[in-house]
Amino acid sequence: MMRRFRKPLINAVPMTAAQIEVLSKANALVANQQFAQAAPLFAELAREMENSQHPRRAANLHAQAAHAYAGGGDAAQALAQARAALNLFIQYQMVQRTPVFYANITRKLTQHGMTDAANALQTEFGSRVGAMPAPQAPMGTVKLLPTNCPKCGAPLGGEVTWVDANTAECEFCGALIRPGAS
Repeated sequence: MMRRFRKPLINAVPMTAAQIEVLSKANALVANQQFAQAAPLFAELAREMENSQHPRRAANLHAQAAHAYAGGGDAAQALAQARAALNLFIQYQMVQRTPVFYANITRKLTQHGMTDAANALQTEFGSRVGAMPAPQAPMGTVKLLPTNCPKCGAPLGGEVTWVDANTAECEFCGALIRPGAS
């Protein structure tokens, strides 16, 4: 996992209990491969995060929505959500997350027979997405996080924001997570 530290956002507003409940439900639906039911939940949460000035959370939720729509066979919505995610990833310089999502979503769209959507993303974003991040050497002792956020159930993979040497932040709900927590 990528290790980058930042100061905790003093005024960061965590997701509401209702939003966390919806996110947990969406993640459970994905775990049960009920993508078509999960996708609009992720998309609505993404809109709420954008409206409440949480663009990084919105970007990750648009990405989740794109994957869910692709898994559910809705190419048009998958493309719209992927565009929204990539625009936010690029705008907010999420340089580790951008190429990983781009590669994963174009591969998923292609595998699900949505080649027009994959080609559209490649045309629109191919020159704007940076190279895949180089693997990072572990810093000191490797600290393993749970695979999913214990608060909302979102996956904790790829780029992780560390607020200090022992605490990471969920990119979806803002929960603070310590290695070994479950």
